[in-house]
Amino acid sequence: FNLTNGGRSPVEVGAVGLAMPESPGHPPAGIESVVWNDAHVGGAHGWVEFVRVVGDEATLLVTPADRISSPLEAWRPMMEDLGGGDAYEWVVASAAWAAEWANNTQWPHLAMSDSLKQQYPPFATDPETPWPTTDGKRAMPRLAASGGGAARPWVDPTTLLLRPGETSSIALRLQLAEAGPRTRDAALAKMGSAVLRAVPGYVLSPHLPGTLFVRPPAGASVSTARADPPSGADTATLDATLRAPLPSGFVPVRLTAAGYGEVRLRVAFSDGSEALAHYYVLPPFERQVAALGAHLADVAWLPREYPDPFGRSASVMPWDRSICPYSGEPCGHVLNDARAYDAGLSDDAGGGNPLCLAAKVRAAPTAHEASRVDEYIRWTLYGVKPDTASPPLKSLQIREEEVAAGEADAESVDGVRMTMFYYNCSGPKGAPPCSDASSGHFAWRYSEADKCHKPFGGPTWCMTETMANATYRGFNYPHQISSYWAMYHVARHTTLPTVRDWHWYLYRAGKTALKLGTSNVGFMDGTVAREVLAALLLEGEAGNTTLAAIGAQLRGQMQRRQQRWAVTPHPYGSEFGFDTTGQEEVVVWNLYFGNETAAKLTVDHVLSYMRSSPTWPYHGGARSWGDVGNNGKYLATFGTGVQDRGQMHYRAGLN
Repeated sequence: FNLTNGGRSPVEVGAVGLAMPESPGHPPAGIESVVWNDAHVGGAHGWVEFVRVVGDEATLLVTPADRISSPLEAWRPMMEDLGGGDAYEWVVASAAWAAEWANNTQWPHLAMSDSLKQQYPPFATDPETPWPTTDGKRAMPRLAASGGGAARPWVDPTTLLLRPGETSSIALRLQLAEAGPRTRDAALAKMGSAVLRAVPGYVLSPHLPGTLFVRPPAGASVSTARADPPSGADTATLDATLRAPLPSGFVPVRLTAAGYGEVRLRVAFSDGSEALAHYYVLPPFERQVAALGAHLADVAWLPREYPDPFGRSASVMPWDRSICPYSGEPCGHVLNDARAYDAGLSDDAGGGNPLCLAAKVRAAPTAHEASRVDEYIRWTLYGVKPDTASPPLKSLQIREEEVAAGEADAESVDGVRMTMFYYNCSGPKGAPPCSDASSGHFAWRYSEADKCHKPFGGPTWCMTETMANATYRGFNYPHQISSYWAMYHVARHTTLPTVRDWHWYLYRAGKTALKLGTSNVGFMDGTVAREVLAALLLEGEAGNTTLAAIGAQLRGQMQRRQQRWAVTPHPYGSEFGFDTTGQEEVVVWNLYFGNETAAKLTVDHVLSYMRSSPTWPYHGGARSWGDVGNNGKYLATFGTGVQDRGQMHYRAGLN
């Protein structure tokens, strides 16, 4: 379209763009027609990629028709009322929006609405931003620092100045890729755009140099490659060295990283245009992994002696550091939440913390951190603490001795409870009102009980004791299998001390994995079951008949799942009908049992929502919706009607 200044004075336009709506609706309804998009916010050589979720994964590319007048300067969620459906905007001039983003606002949401304040009275005291937090005690903080964070957009913000009688033409080009996402780069080159490919990716560290392979626009060559200087709290730098062009037409740019934070790399071409690549620099990965282990084992660790009546001590609990910048006081463990599983060691947010420590110990064990996983198994996952917990004493997993003592039925043995934290609600079928002072067995101050009847960005499942004891949900199992799996490796392959021998840990891992059954959906982190199966069969071949029998049964169960997936058109079901968490197991088990065709179909499907993008948060991000409300603290789009995009979600790791 054309913008013309028909007046007698210059006009400065603070923001202008074009809407990029996705297809309406969410799977599974009409999954064959669902199309998702993501962007590379790359200025003159930016692009948006639309991909059909299943079928042929047809891919449509959008690029500037004119790099000067129509760059992708910003990728804006359109929070104004669009009459249903979500859309992002290709913004060619963004200065007016950038001024709002620096304050963590966006029109029409410049302050928290009165209706939202009424839902949660604590918000009535001058919240800092329009966005609430699930605890209802404060608003989401501003995420902009001087020269950094939201105050430093992907591309330098500009305005559009039109002199009297002047016209600016804004236009985009659309081009179908020949054969899905794998041919995207060829389509970009055909459209006259630069193509960027990073090895190993767009997150680097001082000990991990990288290479950016650059294919210049047709008829141009690479002139220079340089990184912007550090800004704000970011200290990251990239030293860029051009290498000789390759026969493929790509020019390697060797990158050496230092510092910490975001950094923007500019690649200039002989035609006067410039491509941008957005990197993130971390400390040396060994140090980063060690810091993660220390946090889980020493900071977020709830000590064995802590008097928690629910029995959650000797575990890695959710840890909230967000109040530290406000008060300077120590932060703490999250022991209350209206979403019971988040504070109950199960599901994603609750079970993810023990899973993370187990993964660290499996990959890089230390004696101290392995002892923490041992404590968790001994006292919390598969044991009780009569001295610090209150009756009825419960472990997260139903133990064989509970069945022997008549405290559980044989069918439920090895089952993983929904949560160790629960509410005492007196309404029908466990509905509110819920007590804020008693579990029904012991006194407890439920600080979040007032939210049990208020949907706050996602389900507020104030589960009752009966609900908490349920063991049917297969998604809760891989997190806990991983702790047994980690300790099997420590006991079997290291000299570090352990409470049990390797056989016991592998036996427990195998018995728990059998509870996955023959489900027709894939479970997040389900790859651990394949690893357990391989160990069971290996130890069985060495003469351990008990483990061999468990392995044979587990293999049979997994093969039945794989056989079903191999003949199902779109075997990507979940609790939500369709999700982006089950694809991991579909690929893993099809490869294990030799069906590479079915595995490749799923990988092709994964590429429809998991992009390769020179904008680091989108690179390898996997689309999701809803789980920020289920598991998160900050609800950045609550009250707007706009779906949150869980781009940096755990789904990225799964896929």
